[in-house]
Amino acid sequence: MTQAGRCRWKIENECFNTLKNQGYHIEHNYGHGKKHLSFNMYLLTLLAFYFHQIFELTDRAYQACRKKFGSKKLMWEKFRGVITFFVMDSWEHLMDFLLYRDDYEEMRPVKIRK
Repeated sequence: MTQAGRCRWKIENECFNTLKNQGYHIEHNYGHGKKHLSFNMYLLTLLAFYFHQIFELTDRAYQACRKKFGSKKLMWEKFRGVITFFVMDSWEHLMDFLLYRDDYEEMRPVKIRK
């Protein structure tokens, strides 16, 4: 019984630590929104976290990105940096670009029309 309690405690601490320190910013006060916005933002953050947990178990490209970049926080910063300047065809294309950047020809940023 004690081992089961310790395992649960470890899982909870690791999840909360990830949500707080690995780019999810769950400690942020979402109380500044109108009516239910704060709760909805919290739920969307948890939903994203759950999807990422599933990707870690099932998606080889995601697993390779996690291994290459080490922390989730750094990985998400890399993803944000790439999609800021480039338009990717798919999620898989984005991860492939980050994993094998040398295989791609020079990519030019998208020009924004006014």
